[in-house]
Amino acid sequence: MQDESIAKDGGASRLNRRTLLKGSAAAGAAVALGPISKRSAFAVPAYLQGTNIVFAITNDNAPQVQPLLDDYSKKNNVSIEVQPNPYAGLQQKLTLALTQGTGDYDVVSMDDPWMPQFAGGKFLMNLQDLMDKKGIKPDPDFIPELLALGDFPKGTGLRGIPWVGNVQVFAWRKDVIDDLKLETPKTWDDVLAAAKAITDAKSASGLYGIGLRGIAGNDAATSFLPVLRGFGTDLFNDKWQPQLETDAAKKALDLQLALAKLAPPGVENTGHPQNGRNMYSGITAMSGDIWPDQLLQIYDPSVSKVVGKVDIGAEPAESGVKPANMTGNWLLGVPEGSQSADAALDFILWFTAAEQQKRLLMDQSIPATRTSVMQDQEAVAKFPFLPGLLAAAKNALPRPRTPSYNAVEAVYGQYVAQAIAGQVSAADALANANKEITDIMVKSGELKQ
Repeated sequence: MQDESIAKDGGASRLNRRTLLKGSAAAGAAVALGPISKRSAFAVPAYLQGTNIVFAITNDNAPQVQPLLDDYSKKNNVSIEVQPNPYAGLQQKLTLALTQGTGDYDVVSMDDPWMPQFAGGKFLMNLQDLMDKKGIKPDPDFIPELLALGDFPKGTGLRGIPWVGNVQVFAWRKDVIDDLKLETPKTWDDVLAAAKAITDAKSASGLYGIGLRGIAGNDAATSFLPVLRGFGTDLFNDKWQPQLETDAAKKALDLQLALAKLAPPGVENTGHPQNGRNMYSGITAMSGDIWPDQLLQIYDPSVSKVVGKVDIGAEPAESGVKPANMTGNWLLGVPEGSQSADAALDFILWFTAAEQQKRLLMDQSIPATRTSVMQDQEAVAKFPFLPGLLAAAKNALPRPRTPSYNAVEAVYGQYVAQAIAGQVSAADALANANKEITDIMVKSGELKQ
């Protein structure tokens, strides 16, 4: 069936409904859109015909999205040139291409901590401006906390639209907690007590109380940040002054080091894949650093020994501190310098529509960023953890929204790892990290002295 919303006027194309955005002529209320994939070849806008879209994405995601790219290309007479890179390589190439305005890419996939650098520097086109010209507004079906990641600086308009709904969660073995007659932990002190009880009772049989990451950099940093926040502080205050030499930070790192002693041996060499394997293979009973890709393994009977035994929820927080999960979304944007901006936007809106989001979830186990997909009955039947993941997404915070975050993460991730490995004391780790991060923020001009 042809999409009736596509009309041509004097050679120019109008888009009314072919969007992640919806409109009701009667009351301005959101209504479901007919997917672009159903429009006939005769309805394809002129600006799409024969267009080449260059798409930068990670090596891991490239094969997962290829079936969708093939469908879009065929239906729209568009060629999509995929340029896959490993995570670090993609970040480096995007940094060069976007800051130099090379026009090498038309669509780019970005980790949400990169958004302050790329969007803050106005290296990405303002998608909101492009959409305003077509009379379309943000779709309320997107989980608001995830869609907001593309609006940076806040209130300046969307420069990225989320397509991977990663959210960090706290996960625990219900059967182990019940067997030892423990309460489900609510605070990090509860987690420590439960981890000790589990390790004391079960380590002889190969089960440890907690799992975390200790490799320097992103791994150690990502495992530590929810603990730091759970003690009521963050990496920075509202003036961008580092907060790692505070009482709360000291308590948080002391607890993280105590947890590390209750984790499986080799925690200093444990990264993201191993932390997930430890949970689904029955080696760890809890972790505050579990992500959707690991949940999918935990619920996969072909690899998991704990199917149906794991529950998830908000990250623990000390008394008086509001619990919060952490985002790890990927977003799509259009670099400044793209010569195919209209086509790139058309593709992004199609790709992030509910139909494609559900297909990615069901076929490729990529978590959605739309409420309707996360609540879809068929999807929930296949992935029972989706309601918990949706609740976590609605209570999620991003990492500090500074263009300097990657440099900051490298510093505190290094010192936390060194403390876990026993190479430096907790006090020295925090003092050194605080000083080096202060220097970074002063040099960037974000912190005034």
